[in-house]
Amino acid sequence: MIRFFLYIVFLLLPALSFGQEEIDSVITIRRSKFFTDIQGRRGGISCLQGVQTDFYIKYKSPFLRALPVEYLYTPEGLVLHFGRSGKLYRMEDRGDSLLYFVRMDRTVNYNYNIGSYLFYSQGNIFELGGYGFWKSNGLLRQFNYTDKEWDIAPTNKEVHLPLVASARYGVWSDTSGQFVYVPYQIMINDGLLAADNGIVINPISCRLNVKKREWEELGVLTDEALSLFKSANWSCFPSERGFFLGFTKGIYYMDFLSNRISFSSDPGQIHSLLRLLSNTHNYYHSGWVYSFNSATYKYDSIQLDTKRFVSTGNAIWRKPFPHDVLAVMALVGLVLGGLIYYRYRKGKKVATQSFSVPVGSVHPFTETEQSLLLLLLSRSEKGLTANITDINYVLGVKDKSPGMQKKVRSDVMNNLNEKYAFVTHQKEPLVQSIRSESDKRYFEYLINAACRETLKQLLK
Repeated sequence: MIRFFLYIVFLLLPALSFGQEEIDSVITIRRSKFFTDIQGRRGGISCLQGVQTDFYIKYKSPFLRALPVEYLYTPEGLVLHFGRSGKLYRMEDRGDSLLYFVRMDRTVNYNYNIGSYLFYSQGNIFELGGYGFWKSNGLLRQFNYTDKEWDIAPTNKEVHLPLVASARYGVWSDTSGQFVYVPYQIMINDGLLAADNGIVINPISCRLNVKKREWEELGVLTDEALSLFKSANWSCFPSERGFFLGFTKGIYYMDFLSNRISFSSDPGQIHSLLRLLSNTHNYYHSGWVYSFNSATYKYDSIQLDTKRFVSTGNAIWRKPFPHDVLAVMALVGLVLGGLIYYRYRKGKKVATQSFSVPVGSVHPFTETEQSLLLLLLSRSEKGLTANITDINYVLGVKDKSPGMQKKVRSDVMNNLNEKYAFVTHQKEPLVQSIRSESDKRYFEYLINAACRETLKQLLK
């Protein structure tokens, strides 16, 4: 009941506060080359992480003071964004000691985009995902320059960001703003009464084509990459190809364009970067990290050359095994195999039916085999058979043991039938055997009547 009451209050809060919010139309900060230099970098800069604003930003609204701050590079000017409110201010350099940020929007605080990812693409400002009203969302919102509000930009599906508090470093957009990469998703629904608070990890890596408003699946996040994303001591510095993950042992570079992970263990570089991270705005551009300390107003930089990183041999995501493609290939293979076998059988049948042995052109049998076949043919044409005594004599084994005689007879008869089948492509056996009438233990042999004319041609 208490949760339901809080939910209703949370829903009504924007409406109750509308018209009561005293939001500054212009915000100023003391001039710093850090901000003016950003505008001259000409692209390749992702959204800058926010820090405590009381030190250097001058505004009156207590509402704004409670919100996180981030800066977005656009060709039209640097944009200041107050997180989870949708409020935007564009920087104006009027040449004096201050830098002015003039409000661009008429947005009413809506509180459902906590931890969203802000990016610029092809002339437009977008905001992806976020958390609010006890659940995360995968909505894409586009700032409407005409009515100065945020509109939902429909996509083919919702893709949730991997983190809430630091989502800007779990998502990366390329310098052209054409694609946004989400290595994995965390979907949260705190409204569910579950032990895990309704948190679901989806390891599918996705890429958004901003112009087409279409998400495509790149593969499945590897275990190595997931471990790095979840256990990094600090995540920072989106670059032209990906972003860096910091550990006390070194820095990992997650290159989304080549789908590759590399590593640097330079201790001096790590210590310098840790020093820059304290209470600073920072960004990466062309091999350098630039930082601005909002308390001391110190503007600093350090080189971070990706060429000094060594590949780990691991990928960010891997393509899933194409079981569907394999199944289609197997089916096609079966169909092709069936067609080839059918054509082979059909051709063999035609060859068998049309066989004709040219006289005197084929002599497959040895002299001993020819002598035996002439004996069998002569007896067969008279309606007689040849007994084993006659056959042993022709084969020259009449003085051998009964076992040897039987083996030689069997081998010769098999060879005769195989040679005849090979030459003529016919299935009919050339030599046939029948039980002896006088002694059923023995066989007598004759030439198959269907093969006699063909055999005569082969014996010429």
